[in-house]
Parts: sequence; structure tokens; C-alpha cells
Amino acid sequence: MPVVFLALAISCDKEPEIPPTLELKTGAGYTSQDANITKDSTLTVGIVCTKTEDDLKTYNVSVAYDGAATTTSIQNYTIPAAEKSLYEKDVTFAVRDQAGTEKYYFTITDVDGNIVQKILTFTVE
Repeated sequence: MPVVFLALAISCDKEPEIPPTLELKTGAGYTSQDANITKDSTLTVGIVCTKTEDDLKTYNVSVAYDGAATTTSIQNYTIPAAEKSLYEKDVTFAVRDQAGTEKYYFTITDVDGNIVQKILTFTVE
């Protein structure tokens, strides 16, 4: 009987992990979609992230310029214990004073390693 139980336990499929939810804030003062913008503009992007199964762990904002395959981290946070279920953050930054593209990655990771990400691309004119 133990062999049958072991075989049943091994054959059970593990349920897929559910990553946290991540939404961009909208409304006056927030940028929440791709856009054409002028050089040296200041933008504010706000995020709201909610845990689904596992506590939230880290928040990162990275940028890639002009189609580069690599990104540079511009902000990296460990989410405080009091905000591990619901995390909100506004990020204000200035785009470069030169024409090109800037792709911003807003990434949340939970304690189980699940990742959710929003990406905004700005064409600087």
C-alpha cells in the first residue's frame, strides 16, 4: 500500500504559481502608457502591486536606452514588512536631453521568485 501512495503522490501535478498583480496609476500627473515626449521632460509613474499567494519582496526600476539589450537599474527596493501585501510607489525621473528611446521596466518579485513587470517606452524628440 505505501508504494501505491507514493506513486500517487509523485504523479500529482503542482499547481502553477500565480505572480503578484501590478497596475500603473493613471490620472492627472501620472504617465501610464508609451509616449512621445520632449527632451529633458520630467515624468511620474506610479505602481500599485498586490500579492496573490506570496508576500512581495523587491521592487526594481530599470532603463534601457536606444534599443540596448541590457538595462541599468535606477531604483531597487526591498519592500518593507508592513507593505508585503500591498505596495504603492511613485517614481519621478527626467528623460535624457537627447533624442532617442528610453524603455523603463517596473518589476516586482515575490518571496517565491514570481516576477511581474510593466514596460513603458518613451520616444524622446
